[in-house]
Amino acid sequence: MTTKLDEKQYELVSQYVGMLDTIEEALKYVKASFTDLSKTEGDRVLSDVFVAIGQISESNGLLKEMFDGREGIQKALTGFDTVTDQAWRLDGQLDNNEVKQSIVQEKLSPAFSTWKASIDNELNPYLTH
Repeated sequence: MTTKLDEKQYELVSQYVGMLDTIEEALKYVKASFTDLSKTEGDRVLSDVFVAIGQISESNGLLKEMFDGREGIQKALTGFDTVTDQAWRLDGQLDNNEVKQSIVQEKLSPAFSTWKASIDNELNPYLTH
């Protein structure tokens, strides 16, 4: 059972889900940049992903309050820890291309995609009218 969101809540959830789509596209670009030399902005895009992950962490607090008592959403939001754990693996490794590529392709990107699917599953019903 979904509850109707007010306009501000709807806008927040809509922007949040949109940001997740943008991060997913950015991670695809970063993964491609390891092998496609025409994609020269991989490091900058990865840096943007880190900023966005920080913003998601902040937004998760707001969403947890907004969906207080909604166990599925709470569990999905808490699952973001797996994404931040993988992102932290890159700390101090950004100059090592092999390690960076391995972490992004085998850890961070799959963790994000799995988490995003669970969030989409929980939040998309609130965005359909």
